[in-house]
Amino acid sequence: MCGRYTLRRIDAARLGVTFVEPTFDEFTDRPRFNVAPSQAVAVVRLNRDGKPAMGAVRWGLVPHWAKEPPKVRPINARAETVGSSGMFRQAFARRRCLVLADGFYEWRRDGTAKQPHFIRFPDDRVFAFAGVWERWREREGDDPLDTVAVVTTTPNAVMAPIHDRMPVILRPDDHAAWLDKETSSGNAAALLRPYADGELVASPVDRLVNSPKNDGPDCLRPAAK
Repeated sequence: MCGRYTLRRIDAARLGVTFVEPTFDEFTDRPRFNVAPSQAVAVVRLNRDGKPAMGAVRWGLVPHWAKEPPKVRPINARAETVGSSGMFRQAFARRRCLVLADGFYEWRRDGTAKQPHFIRFPDDRVFAFAGVWERWREREGDDPLDTVAVVTTTPNAVMAPIHDRMPVILRPDDHAAWLDKETSSGNAAALLRPYADGELVASPVDRLVNSPKNDGPDCLRPAAK
């Protein structure tokens, strides 16, 4: 699964997603070291003009057809079933997005405890998870609730010793195709694969990150040996 991540560089000019419009008023400028479910997260979606634009949505998907927001809102969608699941099928076909991050956490079981690991690119670049989003309203005319789930897949060689799933990290050349509503479901599904071996690095970090109340640089402190 993917349940926590970082986005420490918010400045649009430094995001590394070259086709994103530099309008991001909905999101905070504060670097994030422990983004958690139910919080506002940074995404890129196509606007009404068909152009990529940044905004903020809630992490934990509420399908548009729900009578009311469920208490349990899925934060992840499995790549193997995102196109067929009743929960995600319409979002996958019509409302795909990029979830911006520059690292993520995963926990490896170590005896009776779980050791958090931080996974990133060696240069700490900003990248994009594959996401699907929905817009829910209690009644027509109400303000919308926009929500998102991160798509996960099987692990690559870096992730396999830590966990049996990893978030889908899209290569920059695939961003436009993932966002494009004209991309067929089959071609979009083909993008949902583990990231190539040898490019990501993982390191154990302090268990401070276990609590979403902690959201500072100390979350990345190396784990005590």
